[in-house]
Amino acid sequence: MRTVCSTTETNYIIKIQNVVYEIRNTLNFYLCSAALFHKIEAMRLLRPLNIIKNAIFTALAVSLLILFPSVKASAAEADPYSVICSFASANGKNVYAVSTGSVPDTYSTITEAAAAAGEGDIIYIYPGEYEESLDLRTKELILFGQDRDTCIIKYETTKYSSPVLNISAGTFSNLTLYGYRNSTEDLPADVAEMTYDTVDDSFSGYVIHIDDDYEYGRSLYFNNCNIISENSNCVGLGFRDHFSVSFENCLLRSVGSAGILYVHDPEELIGPKSDMKLSFKDCTWENFGYPYVICAKSIHTTNRVELTFQNVTTYCYATNRTDLYTPGNAFRGFDIRLLLQLPQVFGNTPIIPKADRKLSVQLQEFRTHTDYKKPGIYFLTDRSEKEKDPDALPTIITVYFINNAYDIQGDGWAGSNAFYLTEDSTGNTLDEMNYHINI
Repeated sequence: MRTVCSTTETNYIIKIQNVVYEIRNTLNFYLCSAALFHKIEAMRLLRPLNIIKNAIFTALAVSLLILFPSVKASAAEADPYSVICSFASANGKNVYAVSTGSVPDTYSTITEAAAAAGEGDIIYIYPGEYEESLDLRTKELILFGQDRDTCIIKYETTKYSSPVLNISAGTFSNLTLYGYRNSTEDLPADVAEMTYDTVDDSFSGYVIHIDDDYEYGRSLYFNNCNIISENSNCVGLGFRDHFSVSFENCLLRSVGSAGILYVHDPEELIGPKSDMKLSFKDCTWENFGYPYVICAKSIHTTNRVELTFQNVTTYCYATNRTDLYTPGNAFRGFDIRLLLQLPQVFGNTPIIPKADRKLSVQLQEFRTHTDYKKPGIYFLTDRSEKEKDPDALPTIITVYFINNAYDIQGDGWAGSNAFYLTEDSTGNTLDEMNYHINI
């Protein structure tokens, strides 16, 4: 199996890394010393100096490649696998390669490679379709695909117990995670009768399921991934204390029976001083299966999770069909019907009204990428089916479901009891995700 990497290209890359890292560390030492000398102004001083340091670091790396063309040529000729090997060698880790048969001396499944790998090792995935439901809850690994669109891990997620990825910690990069659905029948959902033995009959599965005690004190990072669901939410996340999850430069697309994200705070009472963070940066969300993009559940009013949205571009829908919305939503923002009437008063979220047609037809067009061009909330009017009396239940039309204990609004994000937006939340197409809105 391909677990050892020792090539000429790798040696050149490691050498250049070592030289550059050594000079960068020296710069760090002098910058920190200068900041400490001015204790009161330390943080203010570090910002411009760090900018200068990063510029010097970048220029140095480019200069070394220009001055030593043999290194530049070697780096250019090295395949991605060799580059990953250089990183692993420099950090004392192993690499386990996986392919569908096109590459010799590789594992044929990711499950086998993960079983062989140790804590912190890297699994390198060659292009192909891997039909697997991965359970990696008790090991922190790095899964790296050679190409985001052709390294596909997929599974039929019609059962709750079979997500594409069951995970607690690690790093996942350049992958497509796809939870598909063969059946056209809707699964029953009777929460009142649901038990551990019947959960598969009640709910379909997430693409990524994160809910295990192994999370404690660890982190999970997704970079440059496609996360696509035809069943439940793209991500189902149950927090533990001292745990952080980050998604960066990812596409999350839901066309099933749920939205992009279902998240809840820990079931145990931790309190406000816990260290729990969730961030989405430079991501695209497409939600055309379910009216709610996010469902945020607060179990304890004193738990606190820091929530960051940064440059998240969202395409989603709302509808006049009030029967599709859940009563008891603690959301503190405005009803989308009001936003349609007075858009200049209530913010900058694009609300795009669509023609009165059957909802199922309109959603099918969105799911096949044929009826939306710009980000925002598409308001789909459907008069073909009778709406429920809006006075019968306290229903608000919004793309967020804030599920608090006793349905009481909290002082957190959008009325949540446990989730609080950070000041870094900016540049999002949905106003409620931006910190300055302060709802």
